[in-house]
Amino acid sequence: MCIQNLSKCLLAVLLCCTGIVRSNAATLDSGGLSRAAIAQRLETARVPFVTNQGQLARDEVSFYARMFAGTLFVTDRSELVYALPQRRTDRQNPHQGRLGMIGADGGAPVLSFRERFSHGGEIRPLGGEPSAVRVSQYLGDRHQSWRSSLSAWDSLNLGEPYPGIRVSVKAAGNNVEKLFHVAPGAEPGAIEIAVDGVNGLRVDQDGRLALSTALGDILFTAPAAYQIVDGARRPVDVAYVAGESNRYGFRVGGYDRDRELVIDPLLASTYVGGRNPSPPGNYDDDIVYDMVVSGGDVYIAGVTQSPDFPIVLGYDHDLPNAYPDGFVALLSGDLSAVIASTYFGTDSFDRVSSIALDADGSLVVVGQAGYGFPVTDGAYTWSGETPTGGGFVARFSPDLSTLIASAIPTPSDYPAQVELGNGGIYFGGTTNNIDFRITPGAYKATCCPTGGFGIRDYDGFAGKLSPDLGTLEAMTYLGGDLVSGISVAPDGKVFITDGSDNAVTGYIARFDAGLTTREAYLSYYPGSQSGSSRTYFNEVVAGDGFVVTAGQTYMDDLPATPGAYDTTCGTDGVCDGIGPLLVPLPDGFVAKYSSNLQDTLALTYLGGLDGESIRALVLGPDGDIYVAGETISVDFPTTGDDTTCGSDGQCDPIGSDDTPVADGFVARLSADLSHLVYGTYLGGSGEDFPLALALDDAGLLYVAGYTRSSDFPTTPGAFDDSYNGGTSDAFVSLIDTGSGGSGENQPPVADAGPDQTAGPRELVSFDGTGSYDADGHIASYLWGQVSGPRVMLQNADTATASFRAPAVRRGGVRVLVFELMVTDDHGAAAGDDVRIEVGR
Repeated sequence: MCIQNLSKCLLAVLLCCTGIVRSNAATLDSGGLSRAAIAQRLETARVPFVTNQGQLARDEVSFYARMFAGTLFVTDRSELVYALPQRRTDRQNPHQGRLGMIGADGGAPVLSFRERFSHGGEIRPLGGEPSAVRVSQYLGDRHQSWRSSLSAWDSLNLGEPYPGIRVSVKAAGNNVEKLFHVAPGAEPGAIEIAVDGVNGLRVDQDGRLALSTALGDILFTAPAAYQIVDGARRPVDVAYVAGESNRYGFRVGGYDRDRELVIDPLLASTYVGGRNPSPPGNYDDDIVYDMVVSGGDVYIAGVTQSPDFPIVLGYDHDLPNAYPDGFVALLSGDLSAVIASTYFGTDSFDRVSSIALDADGSLVVVGQAGYGFPVTDGAYTWSGETPTGGGFVARFSPDLSTLIASAIPTPSDYPAQVELGNGGIYFGGTTNNIDFRITPGAYKATCCPTGGFGIRDYDGFAGKLSPDLGTLEAMTYLGGDLVSGISVAPDGKVFITDGSDNAVTGYIARFDAGLTTREAYLSYYPGSQSGSSRTYFNEVVAGDGFVVTAGQTYMDDLPATPGAYDTTCGTDGVCDGIGPLLVPLPDGFVAKYSSNLQDTLALTYLGGLDGESIRALVLGPDGDIYVAGETISVDFPTTGDDTTCGSDGQCDPIGSDDTPVADGFVARLSADLSHLVYGTYLGGSGEDFPLALALDDAGLLYVAGYTRSSDFPTTPGAFDDSYNGGTSDAFVSLIDTGSGGSGENQPPVADAGPDQTAGPRELVSFDGTGSYDADGHIASYLWGQVSGPRVMLQNADTATASFRAPAVRRGGVRVLVFELMVTDDHGAAAGDDVRIEVGR
């Protein structure tokens, strides 16, 4: 088994705690980034080393780089200690919405190993290049232990462990990089690194260094070496040499010994992906996240299980303080760098479930708080003490350097949703705790009747805190089961949805600003004549005089409006998978209601023959409606890049399984729900679940979630092209769904590439891969010659054609012009010319 690489973990650093994130997107418009460019920039995002200024209890730690999928510690003797939490294999409940469940009885076991420079001199690490990244840490309820704007470094100098050889280290998105700078006259054969905490090491057939552990191999890439000559890198042959007692060094080929030599090995595989047959609790990949795109930057939040310094090297089941902490990070809009990162939590379980950006730029965060959670002076706390499993609401400065306020409004269960409005912070979730501090005049003061075996049922709850988090302005039970969405309308009305499919049915309701009165309510139970009234409202967005919601339904007779895109459940008008079954399957639906919930302004089903559920919803500035979710229908309506369910078109993991598994989907509907502007599957042959959407100012759609597909589609140059198996991986996709809202086909854009110069008889290659179709895909390419001496084109019907340049007399020049014609999947065509100048 080969353990996943750090390049495959980094976006877990950025987006989804300890999951792996992949990039899958349609080619962007000319103002955006290509898929390969996005993947490349995510690979190289900087991860800073933080100075230990007392925030870690282990005095021997001088610096550390927390990468969410693991932590690299640098000791005061320049040892490198890698601590990598293991994956779990038990499966996440896809109906948990944005929440990944974490076990309640212990942190993740940790595999750790250490590199040290054997036979070296006395060395100590020093900060190298200062980092622009701001790192803060708010852990525990002792204010004196909080750290703001910790010193951070893009690189560290580890000293000169061997005569004339100094060592530096960097942590980036796709690697941990050690650089050995061999001075003129120094001997690279003196380098010897001992590795503790592994069973053995070897050099594999690809020249990589493989560290053997109980859970599989940890890999270092084959090393590179170079010298700088006339401002350019000149490569030098280099290879690993595996020695006795788990030691390794390098064998270097011929080079100029009067110049400095740089040897550059990269850590290629650090994510421990082993399978634990009996994990304590439901860890899965601990996927807890949300994201906000605003002003060209991206805020992301979730949970990290990066442990404290490992007490025991090797496979350590009893490592203390390996519990998850919440985190928030700020990324540049092009995803090239982490601008700021903040950790907060306790020695217990902490997680972030939802975030929102306030008008002043501050970030509001909600989630689960462990015992001793950091609460700021004057903030509301339900009883003066933070219980294990309590809920928190926190506000951070825009640069994440300051915890402005942090409150504990719930005694046990925690908020899963947050929404800003009416001069305060609304939050909601689910609970069976009867001891919530319900405010006077609240809509519902009691909850949770006792059911069978004395177990209390769950109710939804919602509350409101003042902007400074000092006053609990409202708290109420809601009935139903949970809060799946909250939205505040321009007139101040608060819309709340219940999307729990554990309940008999869901609802959408309108409340006053103080949550004292339920002013309007819509549920399709009872009343359906289809044999089922189950309809679950998973998301809600309130507009001016209307509200949009989406989810899943088992009803054949939802009030679909005339002219709606799809007026029947399933493709046969019945909510079942194969026809006359007694057990129905849900169809997705999108609905727009009047603000009093009395009038159905527009309603459409969205799905195919089998089952669908819509999990995420956003509104575009033109009123178009974007949704994402999961489907098991082989005939889900598509217009985009992926038109088949799974990788075999059958919605099953191996091609012959009778039980289908869900593929993700993304769709864009016109504002009146009459046209499908864009639709695509998103996934591979296993299960795929998009859970969150965000729309940026350029109209590009961010989609995030998790996948269990070993063949989830990755883009060229992606940092993750393999799957670890037995558990889920996180993903993020950036998609251009097209610029039109009318449902009419948009023509493609042809890009024949830049003009070129060539020599006689030289092979000239064209590159038309920059061509794209905003609302579909390129169906065909055709190159043709417009002018100049005739040549023979090779592969003229592909994106990359070529020809052999004609002969030219000395001092002569010949000009050839070629045209690329592209045609999209709806028959629209576009062309672009490229000029080739052949000279001698």
